[in-house]
Amino acid sequence: MRTLSKPVALLTGLLILFTAILALGKPHYTSSADILAVEKNRTNALEHSDFDTLDKLLADDLTYVHASGKVDTKASYLGALRTGDLRYLSWEPKDLQVRVLGDSAVLTGGYHVRAVDQRMQAEPLDVHVIVLSVYAKRAGHWQQVAWQSTREPATK
Repeated sequence: MRTLSKPVALLTGLLILFTAILALGKPHYTSSADILAVEKNRTNALEHSDFDTLDKLLADDLTYVHASGKVDTKASYLGALRTGDLRYLSWEPKDLQVRVLGDSAVLTGGYHVRAVDQRMQAEPLDVHVIVLSVYAKRAGHWQQVAWQSTREPATK
């Protein structure tokens, strides 16, 4: 049986060690599907008043602009949801697209949203909106940092 010389064995060992270190330190690349799954978790949490999930998915510095023009922070948004002044009955996505940009992601597309917002009117609202949502990866978790929705223009 042939053995390697000490320098070759040392270099081989270092190469194996270096390869293992690179494999362990390899960053996890986020796909569009990963962001769409986070977004689905967010809309499910809104439909089911799951405040623990929402608290994790919404950034503390969230800016949330509704189609009505009303602007909420995380605190005011969750406050309205907790009191029942704002309730989401359904979220139906339409043509959602994601661009992952390192530790941030931009989601665009649309939703048909059915909601009750006592802050605006007592009757349920059925709105079709175009959205722009920004997610940031913070401490290893994706959080929504901004939301802007605009009513779809009426079709003729």
